[in-house]
Amino acid sequence: MIITLLVFVGSLLLLVGFHEVGHFAAAKAFGVYVIEFAIGFGPRLATVRGKETQYSIRAIPFGGYVRMAGEDRRETDETIAPERLLYSKPPGVRALISLAGPAANLLLALVVSIVVVWSVEFPIVQVADTIAGTPAAEVFRPGDRIFEVDGRRIYLQDQISESIQRSGGGEMAIAIEREGAHETVRLHAIYEDEEERYVVGAYFHSVAYTNEIVLPSLDSYLTTLGLRDGDRITAVDDREVGTGVGILVALESATAETSLVVLRDGESLEMEVLHPGKLLEEISISPPFANLGVDARRTGFVDGLVLGSGQFAEYTRMMGDFARQIVTGRVAPTDALQGPVGVARILGQGFRLGPAVFFQVLAFLSLNFGLLNLIPFPGLDGSRIGFVLYEKIRGRPIPVEREGLIHAVGFVILIGLMLLVTYKDLAGLFR
Repeated sequence: MIITLLVFVGSLLLLVGFHEVGHFAAAKAFGVYVIEFAIGFGPRLATVRGKETQYSIRAIPFGGYVRMAGEDRRETDETIAPERLLYSKPPGVRALISLAGPAANLLLALVVSIVVVWSVEFPIVQVADTIAGTPAAEVFRPGDRIFEVDGRRIYLQDQISESIQRSGGGEMAIAIEREGAHETVRLHAIYEDEEERYVVGAYFHSVAYTNEIVLPSLDSYLTTLGLRDGDRITAVDDREVGTGVGILVALESATAETSLVVLRDGESLEMEVLHPGKLLEEISISPPFANLGVDARRTGFVDGLVLGSGQFAEYTRMMGDFARQIVTGRVAPTDALQGPVGVARILGQGFRLGPAVFFQVLAFLSLNFGLLNLIPFPGLDGSRIGFVLYEKIRGRPIPVEREGLIHAVGFVILIGLMLLVTYKDLAGLFR
């Protein structure tokens, strides 16, 4: 609990700090006088006085702000030159200053995504099995390592799928490693009408499992069936299988009356399976099969940039899909939002799973933070950009009293929403 709390507070300070640094740097770049740079709200815990700006850490870490001279048009300070007031700047400059905070969070998400890709080793994708009668069955063997497709280095299964679709059924040159030797195989993808995409008829995975049993524990369902270490499942019903994937696929279409053919010490045995669904679930969760080994490699500099940028783009796409589900009513806003407790739990889980997972979570949260602040809702940066657009269209700014009231009401609503989702998170802990 303490570690989760420390991770949450540290992550929040980083995300908020980076956001405010964006506003601060943009304000300074355009010559705006910055009165205070603060992380958090409420009473000051620490303060450092700069040449003209006061830097402070405040007690409540759920946010921060950059207080700029002239931000409130009702305030006057004759000691500050008029040209350094925020509202003396052109509307476009004010919009850029408001945009700089969310942009900083998006930049942080992109950089972290790329650094994570550079820092981890990716398991080399293998051929886990092939489907009889397909192009892949003619050229691949289980355990083949995939290194390149048409000159493009492969680190993820999705890259293979993308290359297959990109081929449009044309010939592909695939660089593989088989039993320690490197070679290039060539094949054509075929169009599958039911799936509406091109396929080659192979299952790709980071681990290629054989059909040899390695029992995970004595109380598993496989033990109940009578299976032992070293047994090989050679058939499910009348369907011959030679890999772990083949066994899974066969069990998915198995009926209530299912049997296994098992090879033990050169002798074939038949075992009846009363609960094929239970067997499928156990095998899916923890495959009890020997494997053909796992190798890994790091990306180069350029490949890391491409993969990291692709991961960032995928996070953005996920956010867009989620937003559409909220707008269309498929997901309730209260179910979509996470309060401090929920965010802390997610960060804590990521931290326990290791640095790579934690920083991926941090990148996703930074992207969330940046995009949410672009929503044109009072109290968020998006509303300030909206006010600038209003001023550009109407030729005059919104009345200062009305703008202040809108921000105040929006801030109250945001606090209320935060309290609501926090209550929801806490209630979920005690269910």
